[in-house]
Amino acid sequence: MLKDFKRHSIGIGIFLVSFITGLYAFEDFGIAWDEPAQQMTGQITYDYVFKGDQSYKTYINRDYGVAFQLPLIMLEKVLGLQDPRDIYNMRKLVTHLFFLFSAFVFYLLIYYLYKRRTLAIAGYLLLLITPRIFAQSFFNSKDIPFLNMFIICFFLSAIAFRTEKIRYFLIFGACTGLLMSIRVMGVLLLVLVMLMLLVDIIWGKAKKKTNINFLVYLFSCLAVLIITWPYLWENPFGNFMTAFSNMSKFRWDGTILMFGDLVRATKISWTYVPEWFGLTIPIPYLILGLIGIIFFVFNFFRQPARFLMNTTERNHCLSIAFFFGPVLSVIILHSVLYDGWRQLYFIYPPFILLAVYGLSCLLKSKTGMGNLLSPAVGLVLFFSVLSTATLMIRNHPFEDVYFNALLPTNEQYLRKSFELDYWGTSYKQALEYIVSHDTSEKITINVANWPGNVNRMILKEKDRNRIRFVDEVQEASYFISNYRFHPEHYSYPPEQKIFTIKVMNSDICSVWKLNKPS
Repeated sequence: MLKDFKRHSIGIGIFLVSFITGLYAFEDFGIAWDEPAQQMTGQITYDYVFKGDQSYKTYINRDYGVAFQLPLIMLEKVLGLQDPRDIYNMRKLVTHLFFLFSAFVFYLLIYYLYKRRTLAIAGYLLLLITPRIFAQSFFNSKDIPFLNMFIICFFLSAIAFRTEKIRYFLIFGACTGLLMSIRVMGVLLLVLVMLMLLVDIIWGKAKKKTNINFLVYLFSCLAVLIITWPYLWENPFGNFMTAFSNMSKFRWDGTILMFGDLVRATKISWTYVPEWFGLTIPIPYLILGLIGIIFFVFNFFRQPARFLMNTTERNHCLSIAFFFGPVLSVIILHSVLYDGWRQLYFIYPPFILLAVYGLSCLLKSKTGMGNLLSPAVGLVLFFSVLSTATLMIRNHPFEDVYFNALLPTNEQYLRKSFELDYWGTSYKQALEYIVSHDTSEKITINVANWPGNVNRMILKEKDRNRIRFVDEVQEASYFISNYRFHPEHYSYPPEQKIFTIKVMNSDICSVWKLNKPS
């Protein structure tokens, strides 16, 4: 045990620092646009499971997986939380802690594959110090938990296939079921793992053992999936196919701001995901990932059997499949995407694994270049992570409004070109500013969109009781906007803008004091 602690002391140290940081930071974030709906989904499912409330059967979002939302509600009940401020802060903290746990598992996965601490630490930091992922690990309780569970499944996959022990395939199958119960897209992992097992059955040596592992994995996966997703209880196969169909053609047709043009989510270009991915990941990370992809393609075609049979290299096949596969499926199915590439955040850990693979190949050069490249690459990564972390600290708690150096940051360029605070979490700071500067007993406020109303719940009770939202701006003392669906300037006189949050030289939220007295 002591030997393991010493071996992983740096990784454990990074975890502790990130853990303490999260404890200090979680209350800084507002309530995201979707979070009340996610909380409602969990609550309605809870009432159905534990109280027999049949309203679940007509609930529009019953086809959402609840493997993360339902435990959050159960924890809310166990802790006896009643005040919405306490409930949403708890949700943020638990969501973030789950991310930190999975990030440490990611570190362990890389070490398990390569037995090199430097590679494990590099991959660990690349995941943690990614601005959009880090910020949304507090308030995005849909996409981040799916990413987290994906990492855990990747780790268990590596262990199960290397050891070929039944107990690991049992645990791996159960976690795959949980993955699918969080988001139906997890079925992609099930399909690929089944194909890998079929390859081992056909060409492997221990066919009987592999057959048993195949059945154990499949049974535990399906059992956990059905048990943890009440939507499947009455018609497992039919309802699963309905959920998959609904998610591939999601029911939203709002507008998206992309390079200054407002386009319908149902009409996005096939380049939407590559563009968002390429513009919101630090450039050195992108370059290293591209190097890893090039090395993979080159090495795969040299020795395909090493990557297809049950070897360590097959894990790289998983990475390449889960980086490109979901993107291609979205393009082919013309799936509805919005809010950047958040629905595909789970492709990011595979991308980092490819980056680590590229780094490993660079450092293993037999020509002596490895010794020369090692310090150079190390310095580049160090300064890249350091500069990105510095930017995150400077922009906290709006790290998710991040674009890399491929885009200019001229005054208001980003605001007029892309959706910035599309989650609406900045309304928290705007409302806090108003209640701290206006001593009126009642404060009338008009907000540009839904999160403005929602973020009142994160305020202290005495402050939120003073706020009254009005539908007409003429009746309000204040107007707040996060500029979503409205990238243009507002026509109010400049002197009426009393508060603005600016990130990368663009306004992401503003407060105007109107002429009407409170």
